Amino acid sequence: MSESRGSGLPLGGTGLQCQSYLDFLGNEYLSTYICSGGAAVRFVVTGGQDVSRRWHCGLALAAHEAGSLYVVLDAAETKLAMIDQIYAVIARAVDWDFLIGKTLNAAWVAVGLPPPTETDLTASAVAAHHEVDLREAIRSIRRQLEASLLGDTTLAREFRLAILRLCQARLGTGDALDSERAAVLAWLRVEPVTLRALKQASIFSRVGRHNARAMLISLATWRHRTTGSALIIDVDLDRLAVNRRPPIEERAGLYYTKPAILDTYEVLRQLVDSTDQLRGTLVAVTMPPELITDEVRGLPAYSALHLRIVDEVRDKRRANPYAALVRLETRLEVAP
Repeated sequence: MSESRGSGLPLGGTGLQCQSYLDFLGNEYLSTYICSGGAAVRFVVTGGQDVSRRWHCGLALAAHEAGSLYVVLDAAETKLAMIDQIYAVIARAVDWDFLIGKTLNAAWVAVGLPPPTETDLTASAVAAHHEVDLREAIRSIRRQLEASLLGDTTLAREFRLAILRLCQARLGTGDALDSERAAVLAWLRVEPVTLRALKQASIFSRVGRHNARAMLISLATWRHRTTGSALIIDVDLDRLAVNRRPPIEERAGLYYTKPAILDTYEVLRQLVDSTDQLRGTLVAVTMPPELITDEVRGLPAYSALHLRIVDEVRDKRRANPYAALVRLETRLEVAP
């Protein structure tokens, strides 16, 4: 029997089972496309709290099995309307020392002086291991780092300078002091640091809304290039559906006004449009069903994002797991 407009039946198509979609993501994206350097932003509508819980737990497990970095961005805990806050949460989850070590190890190998161990990366240790002149080893590694980092235009300029300073500090050549390393690391993590402490590294502005998107793209690109593993960003928009704040004694976390919601959708729109620049990144945006149909707080209120992910061609009986917006154990858009 066909579904008519006056029947009150859903018009948005059927939904996928949670586990089947997780299996699909693992096989078709995480273990292949994403780990190979691709990027995708997917919007997931869950049919209830239990489905949402299973989805988040399953995504975390899939990320762990794929050896990926898994970062949670909950709208109730992070101001998703501000891209610099999003970058800050991700940057603080990154093991910078590990990545710097991998970068230096690759640089030593590139100049023909592989380090004795993965941790003995100072110029003196490498020069002694290979019985070469220390000054020649320093000149070689300095040229290699400047060429591989400063010459990499896929990374933001300030990000390149920051990584170079961290590498120089790890080398122990005196090009960057421990105080400069601490200041640069705090800057990368969006932690309190004075601009005076950053001048030695030729960094003259803090991470903010004007440069955070470029910093996020640079971090994802550099991290994937260094480790070959993916970055999984799990974004939960459930808090955006709360119309009114509860009484003060019952409040917990952040609440969003209409302008803040629109700013959040704009940040997500920018991420969707940045998939060609991101490397090795999957952004999974989870939302409750009401955000699909609510014209005040939902996606219809911001057409720039809504039109990018809405279903253009729908099958009422068969779900499309490759779509930008998928439904897990729910059916949407009920006719009046």
